[in-house]
Amino acid sequence: MSAHLDRRSFLRTTAAAASAAMAFPRIVRGAGKRKLRVAIVGVGGRGGHGLGMAKSEEIVALCDVDTGRLGGAKKRFQNARTYQDYREMLERRDDYDAAIISTPDHQHYPAAIRAIRAGKAVYCEKPLTWSVWEALHLAAEAEKHKVATQLGNQGMGGWGWRVAYDYVEADAIGEVREVHTWTGSHGGWFDDGVRTPKGEDPVPKNLNWDLWLGPAPMRPYKKRVYHPARWRGWIDFGNGALGDWCCHLLNAFYKVLEPGLPVSVECIGQTGPAIDSYPKGKTVKWEFAADGDRPAFDAYWYDGTHTPPRMPGLEEGRKMGKAGSYLVGTKGTCWVVGSHNNSAVIVPEATRKAFGKPKRSAPPSRGHEKEFLMAAKGEIPYNAPLSHFSYGGQLVAFALMGNIAARVKGKLLFDPKAQRFTNSAEANKLMTRKPRDGWYVG
Repeated sequence: MSAHLDRRSFLRTTAAAASAAMAFPRIVRGAGKRKLRVAIVGVGGRGGHGLGMAKSEEIVALCDVDTGRLGGAKKRFQNARTYQDYREMLERRDDYDAAIISTPDHQHYPAAIRAIRAGKAVYCEKPLTWSVWEALHLAAEAEKHKVATQLGNQGMGGWGWRVAYDYVEADAIGEVREVHTWTGSHGGWFDDGVRTPKGEDPVPKNLNWDLWLGPAPMRPYKKRVYHPARWRGWIDFGNGALGDWCCHLLNAFYKVLEPGLPVSVECIGQTGPAIDSYPKGKTVKWEFAADGDRPAFDAYWYDGTHTPPRMPGLEEGRKMGKAGSYLVGTKGTCWVVGSHNNSAVIVPEATRKAFGKPKRSAPPSRGHEKEFLMAAKGEIPYNAPLSHFSYGGQLVAFALMGNIAARVKGKLLFDPKAQRFTNSAEANKLMTRKPRDGWYVG
């Protein structure tokens, strides 16, 4: 199957999905009456969102390495069985229909792959996986087992990318030649540009540190350095600003153009090295090849101390904001506003007014979480959710190549079909890693 899907592909998929659902009305009606039996992996932080998402269903199992957080969730869902090790929960019991995964990045793949291979539906928080290889492999496994999946990039349910899609489809900005995406401060969520601290602190009684590390290399526990919620900037556990925001910010152009995997990636500027944690700022450039009627284009990412060039056509006095993206075409520019693709407009304002509203061609949203639950129940096809892993896996894989580029200097050439870099053994090595004993899942 080609890595590229043309701009109309998801409309055809949506239409086919609707036809498929109509073709099996008895199955759909029967499935829809029963509540899903849900297993929750990670109940703190974003896990609270997962609990809220599943509260209308039947939560049968709860897992967290922190017994303090686990106990709090147990009070809310008293009939659920509790676990600290998701391997035990996902492998030894079969009485669940879906898993919702809200752990640190490095635990996403080993949890999700176990559920998928058990034939269960999976909703996984962004950025889906810790590594490029994991993202591509998880996408392939989800398709192989034909289970309902959804990446937790909630902006997919918003209007911003849909309006941008309509503008591009209506040829309002011409052929897209460049895309620029940025995010500023990290909001205090994590540290970057720092080295691993020396020494160790006593592990809290409520925390199983060995299970928290999971597949990652062993290291001593340090208070207020990794847990809770400080892991994002550390290379062994998270993916920094790019991993934290790619699924929201890069999703707009990626869904509009569906370009598949890039042919090159390069970190063309960064503030500080990427050794133990990610740089304080960086600029990444990807090159995407032409495909069908879509010409080749370049995509740029800026985070932290790095900022994008001013948007072509933006009037003096208008601010671009702390996060967003814009598509530069041969006729004009489309600005997708905000961190979660809140809206989209053509700039300058005079051009937007002259063009008017584009014809609506993107489908309305069912609701990001709702469409996953519908697919898991069989009310819509397993691959109907717009951020199903076949799509989300490629989005995350291409984005995380930017983190590899921050660690391996120079322009890295990539073969989308072979899914490997062609000019760097070091870059290929960083596409994955060997997990600790007991955590390997091939």
